[in-house]
Amino acid sequence: MPLRHVLMLAALLASHATATLAQTVTVAFGESLEPYAIPASGSGIEVEIIREALQYNKLELKPVFLAQKRIPFALGNRQIDAVATMLPDFGVKGAYSEPYITYQDKAITLAARNLVLDSIADLGRYRVVGFPLASQYLGASFHQLTAQHPEYTETGNQLDQNRLLYRGSIDVVVADVRIFNYMNQRMQSEFGEPVRAVRYHSLFPSLQYQVLFRSASLRDSFNAGLRQLQRSGRYRQIIDKYDAQFGSEP
Repeated sequence: MPLRHVLMLAALLASHATATLAQTVTVAFGESLEPYAIPASGSGIEVEIIREALQYNKLELKPVFLAQKRIPFALGNRQIDAVATMLPDFGVKGAYSEPYITYQDKAITLAARNLVLDSIADLGRYRVVGFPLASQYLGASFHQLTAQHPEYTETGNQLDQNRLLYRGSIDVVVADVRIFNYMNQRMQSEFGEPVRAVRYHSLFPSLQYQVLFRSASLRDSFNAGLRQLQRSGRYRQIIDKYDAQFGSEP
């Protein structure tokens, strides 16, 4: 083969390889957010929504899972293109998508104790365990309370929240209802541990999370795919599938 043809073929192959690499979007997810992100299977509500929204523009999702406290800083790794479950309030700069998922965090107590929680201030009387960075996510009033509350802690493994509540080691869990229900199922199916009846207290606003992209063009492609996903009804199907399996808020 003439040298000129060899060089042309090499250039075409290099161009194809670059295009293939450009189609992969590496997105960081929290590693203890089941059923929103399930590291063991690379699936979950958020993972599927983001994957299918990207696919509308022929982009392939590559999920990576990080400790929740690392998530706000994940774009510091140049190999990561986007970060899931973010809010502009975190102060991290970048290209934020349209809201794509809503969490409903509750204060959760044992039903048998009949605790009355009418306001965030009422939490100051009890031993409280939140999810990682809950003190930053759930508004100024909660942040102020946790900064002064000696019996407030956070745990990176949300399965521990459920266990501590059922054992009576703490009084209140602060968690998203879907995550709490998922951890209940894990306790029973994986560890044979009993669960107890609980009461949900609506003290916090629902949070509409966004994907933070490094690139505005990738953000725009995701937004376009998300809108198509919602219009087609597929967005609702993804959420309903997981709610049917793991339960949603009461």
